[in-house]
Amino acid sequence: MENHGECSKPKKSKCCSSWGPTGARWADLPTVVLQQIFQYLSPEDRKNASCVCRHWREIYFHPKWWKAVTFRINHDNITKSKFLASTFASIVSKATISLECLTPQCIDEFIDLLRLLHKNNLLRSLVIEPSHCRLDDSVDSGERRIIEIRNLILDVLPKLREFSLGGLEDLAYFSDSFLRNASPSKITLLGLASIRDNLAINQMNYFTPDLMSSFKKLQILSVDYDQLSNTFLHNLKELNDLQRLIVHVHAIPTNHSETSNEAWKNFKVAHPKCLLRLTVVHAYMDIRKLHLQVLKENMPLSHIKVFFCEYVNLELLHILSRFYKNTLRSVMWIDSLSNVPGSWKFLRPSHNPDPLVLITWLCTQFEELVLYGYKYPEENLVAIGRLKGSRMKKLEIPKNDIVTESIRYRANPIKVCS
Repeated sequence: MENHGECSKPKKSKCCSSWGPTGARWADLPTVVLQQIFQYLSPEDRKNASCVCRHWREIYFHPKWWKAVTFRINHDNITKSKFLASTFASIVSKATISLECLTPQCIDEFIDLLRLLHKNNLLRSLVIEPSHCRLDDSVDSGERRIIEIRNLILDVLPKLREFSLGGLEDLAYFSDSFLRNASPSKITLLGLASIRDNLAINQMNYFTPDLMSSFKKLQILSVDYDQLSNTFLHNLKELNDLQRLIVHVHAIPTNHSETSNEAWKNFKVAHPKCLLRLTVVHAYMDIRKLHLQVLKENMPLSHIKVFFCEYVNLELLHILSRFYKNTLRSVMWIDSLSNVPGSWKFLRPSHNPDPLVLITWLCTQFEELVLYGYKYPEENLVAIGRLKGSRMKKLEIPKNDIVTESIRYRANPIKVCS
């Protein structure tokens, strides 16, 4: 007989085949029991527990733990993207796709993922977050792949409650088809707005306004300004709980019919809780007349974002504090000017009182100001801080754009162009 001295024999390491105190194997624990145990664990502890054995690992991938998954498709992580797609695409309920748009390999992976999601009967949400506003079309099959993506989305839409294109221009042109295939009794979020890459293309993203009246559960809707009209607003009247309307403006088409104050007044009566968010992108020419043709006094405007229009419309900013005292919450104006004459407009004596100070003072809900590309006087920045104090959730202006009195005199703003 082998002698181990006073020590007992070495114990076997714990694993799936180990026997517990009652003679049961760890791997033989009923699935329903393991699910109950996992339910009390944090995501990190659940991950650690899944390393015990293959059976426990299978519990880790149960659909109840993976209701929402973000699929990141980048050229440098294709292998990981394939694993996530093969593992979760068939069980996820809420799918967010972060997509690198300008790489053919990523587009192919995107199509493969959509094919897998098409087979998933649990899917309820599909949100696309593209890196750019256009899909790669550098190869001959570019247009064919866009049509294939459209068809796969059309097949998925009937089971969705949430759907967003993420601003993809190539897919926004199919908005009418998407609306016709979506289930009006289910949809609560629709993101159909685009971000235009080529403004020279005079193709509008248009769908039949009458289609909107059947989406009675819709809560969040985004569209392009091309779509906005009195008829469109009237068709939203049938919606029961619309909370947010987002409108993207790239240009003001010459044949576009402006909305009326009366239409917006009726809209607010029908949707007292709904707020409007206006996003202006690359509207190089029309930014100068935005306040004349787009803004209406009865709009329930809460957020306005202006990106890379290369011009700050001070008249528009002044109107904000007059029209939207009870609703305006956020102003973002971002350009890349910084050191050109137009970037000094906030320091011209003729533009007093400062429109941003007026907004801060008069708009009771105002809580966010982001300004890039324009010089701004230090004393006005201090005034904004004192007016709102801790109620201002975000105040973001680059340090290099804050102008003190000494810098202002050296810059000689009298010579600044409008």
